[in-house]
Amino acid sequence: MAENEKQNEKTVELEINNLKELDEKLKETLKNNPNKPSEEEIEKAKKEFEEAYKNFFQKSWNIGDAKDAQEILEYIQHFVRNRIFWTKNGWMGVIKMMEELNDAEEFLKVNPKENLKMGYQAMEFIFYSFQNAGGIGLQSALDFEKEKEIFAKCFDAIGKSLSLAREELKKIQILQDKYSAMSQGFYLEIEDLSENTEKEESENSSENENISS
Repeated sequence: MAENEKQNEKTVELEINNLKELDEKLKETLKNNPNKPSEEEIEKAKKEFEEAYKNFFQKSWNIGDAKDAQEILEYIQHFVRNRIFWTKNGWMGVIKMMEELNDAEEFLKVNPKENLKMGYQAMEFIFYSFQNAGGIGLQSALDFEKEKEIFAKCFDAIGKSLSLAREELKKIQILQDKYSAMSQGFYLEIEDLSENTEKEESENSSENENISS
């Protein structure tokens, strides 16, 4: 037993030494690498990422057509008041969602020809809630049956705008990865990342179509 413990300790020590050696070699390689990003390039990548990130979370997306704005808003308000299901700390999201919908209502009163607008986080929250709609008992099911057409209309409108937002967020992730790599002394192959993003978007699109059907 003692011999096995000593052997394990030697193995761990060897692995630690190998990692240290690898880290030292990596640092030396980066130090001597003539093609590593300059400080100006790193700062530019950082600024590009931070600005894109900030603008994204300040942005609002149109939900459906302008002519349907009031109808969609009223149903989502009804859904949040009467249909949404929450657990644990989910109550905070429900209250925040209702606050955003009330703000949207005030906006449409002043701008009746505009689209209903939502931020990214609100879209994610309400889309998830629509995906997990539920109720209790037969009467709840019968009541919901009467709403299925407007429910589907809202679900589709939110889903389309959310897909656009997610695509934009993936581009911001690429900017973050680019900045992170450059700050460590590497150039990132953006083309490879774009190909992976397009593949993921195609897969997500297929999943959304399956949910809708």
